[in-house]
Amino acid sequence: MMGVEDKDFIMRQIKQLGEGLGTFLGKEDVDKILSFGQDAKKEVEDSSIDESVKTDHENKKSETKPK
Repeated sequence: MMGVEDKDFIMRQIKQLGEGLGTFLGKEDVDKILSFGQDAKKEVEDSSIDESVKTDHENKKSETKPK
């Protein structure tokens, strides 16, 4: 388990890192970085939907073929 001193040290390091990044990144860049996880999740969901649509289309196609 982490002590209070360790947590304080880690938070100070994170703050310094954030300040350092802020000096050469603009707000738009920071917004892109922060939304990266959400964008990646959306792409995975979209990909899953595309695959589902393809599968449904192929199934309907095979059902309408003459036997």
